Amino acid sequence: MSNKIDPSELIINENGSIFHLNLMPEDIADTIILVGDPGRVELISSYFDHVELEKKNREFVTRTGTYNGKRISVVATGIGTDNIDNRHCSE
Repeated sequence: MSNKIDPSELIINENGSIFHLNLMPEDIADTIILVGDPGRVELISSYFDHVELEKKNREFVTRTGTYNGKRISVVATGIGTDNIDNRHCSE
């Protein structure tokens, strides 16, 4: 199984960021917590030791920081996680 995502499945903006999210690859940690409600991003990231990045676009809110020295991102989709296509996710 390939870890590469087909271009038709992941639209990239001219600046190299992911469409809708406006996130560059380096903006996201290897560990990601997905939430539906954008308000939960603030709640969860309030436990971070440090927030290094916050980006918002429409209902998508992302914060990346560290918790106990581990880099973590929290991303709000604006919709419930059961409505998110996760077939490209891996552990």
